[in-house]
Amino acid sequence: MFSKFKKEHEAEVHPPVGKGGSYARHSRGWADLLLHLKASENLRVLDFGATSSSNINYLTSMGHSVYMANIVQDATKPEWMNPPEEGSTGAPEFDVERFVAANLDFSGRDFDVVLLWDTANYLPPVMVPVLFARMRAVLRPEGRLLAFFHGRKEGPETAFSRYQLTESDNLLVLKSGDFRVREVYQTRQVEQFLDGYSSVRFFLGRDNVREVIAVH
Repeated sequence: MFSKFKKEHEAEVHPPVGKGGSYARHSRGWADLLLHLKASENLRVLDFGATSSSNINYLTSMGHSVYMANIVQDATKPEWMNPPEEGSTGAPEFDVERFVAANLDFSGRDFDVVLLWDTANYLPPVMVPVLFARMRAVLRPEGRLLAFFHGRKEGPETAFSRYQLTESDNLLVLKSGDFRVREVYQTRQVEQFLDGYSSVRFFLGRDNVREVIAVH
């Protein structure tokens, strides 16, 4: 979606401390993006994940408009799986085209900021390159995308979560469902997803999560 690459170290993570396993996670990517949000006016933000009144209130209080997209849960529905052709021994295939038309049609809107978070890890792998292509198509010039990528499939940090925005460099991580990490993507794969962006920066975390900020 988002070619100059720069890597920076490193994001801190603190063990769960709140109810339901919520915890504060220091995020270099969010800290960078927060500066941009504070320095800009009337941005249009696309926030992926379960609807968060906290995020909506926080962003609108800064004068920005917010749109939400929650596609991970929908991607698990059997309706998107096309059965193999009659007589074929192949496995059912995820209908990317139909899914995109139903879930990533923004009615002609474009965006200044996309908070994609770790959505890509929880989608069918065939869907991920298409997701990033779609995000690049709806980002305005100089628009920014923030994405996270898990470095392993299992572990407490891979629980599907909602990232709640705060005024600090920390995000509040709230467990948001029982969806599993479907695929782990290496740095070269992520670079390919973000091909065509004017700049891409990686922030490497101690929790096996890579944060990426890409500028259109």
